Amino acid sequence: MQFRRKNNFLFVFVLFCFDALASGYPILKLHNRTQVIAEYNDNKKIAEGETIVVIGDKEEVIAIGNIQDIERETNPKTLKINILEVLENNVILVGDKVIIFDKDIQKKYKIAGFNSLTLGKGNKADSRFKELAYFGVFTSDGHALDANEYLVSPFQFQYGMTDTMSLKVVNALWFDGYINGGLKYRIVHNKHAKITLNGLGAFKVQQQDWIAQGGGVITLPSNSKFQSHLMGNFIFDPQSLDSRATENLKLFRTSDIRSITEYMTDSWNRVLYGPVYNVELQTFGGTVSYMWIWNTFHLSLGVATRDFTNLSFGSDSGYYYVYDFFLRF
Repeated sequence: MQFRRKNNFLFVFVLFCFDALASGYPILKLHNRTQVIAEYNDNKKIAEGETIVVIGDKEEVIAIGNIQDIERETNPKTLKINILEVLENNVILVGDKVIIFDKDIQKKYKIAGFNSLTLGKGNKADSRFKELAYFGVFTSDGHALDANEYLVSPFQFQYGMTDTMSLKVVNALWFDGYINGGLKYRIVHNKHAKITLNGLGAFKVQQQDWIAQGGGVITLPSNSKFQSHLMGNFIFDPQSLDSRATENLKLFRTSDIRSITEYMTDSWNRVLYGPVYNVELQTFGGTVSYMWIWNTFHLSLGVATRDFTNLSFGSDSGYYYVYDFFLRF
């Protein structure tokens, strides 16, 4: 009996300690709407600049921020927190708690829609919580990968050289003898807008055939569920009439401008839809697709057309199925 009591006491003590560590750092003072002071009540190693979330009294994430300063010599020890975004018109109050962001926090708390993408930077988050690096069924590219990230599919390969620059190759061009390579460079990434530029060049020595593509994507969040993408995809091909890259392989055939709306489901899957203007054909088309996103695997299925007025199915200018799948890790 005495042994059992000791075990029960030890179990309760461990639960108490775990709860204390999991409860976060209580907010002591509100400086203004963008800065709060929290009590640093343990010796856990943390650093300035780390991403945090604020948890309200209903045990839900109400704000996102980062650590500006750590006062370890004061009593009590404190953290000065910059608030980057308050979610869903919540109000931060004294007594709310600050928790250091990591993958477990991302999975435990339901962070509304695209607000989770503010957190999805670097290797702390799975790819499902990040901006799309590739839109699957679209020839227009998405945003740059994070440093040391990979995107691999049967159709292409991407690698994040830095947090702002990615390398890209198109597998179909390589298999047909075209030496090719491209770069993607992210010039803006914040809660208001994301902008990435991209370009790719390919050359086949035997036929003296070359092709170049350039463009970019501008992303503007609307709310926690919707954001809009304006994409440009421009082809430069001096031999477009008899180029194998554009005709036989059916790659990079026309320049286009797209306006794509992205809707995020509660499970972070994406619905993508919007109009497409084909520059050479001077026609309006469009596309709609659904992308299933797991931690690393992505699968998208949809329907597209290069010309809304062509009601045939399966032709180059009519309606056709579109699909893609890839790994991002």
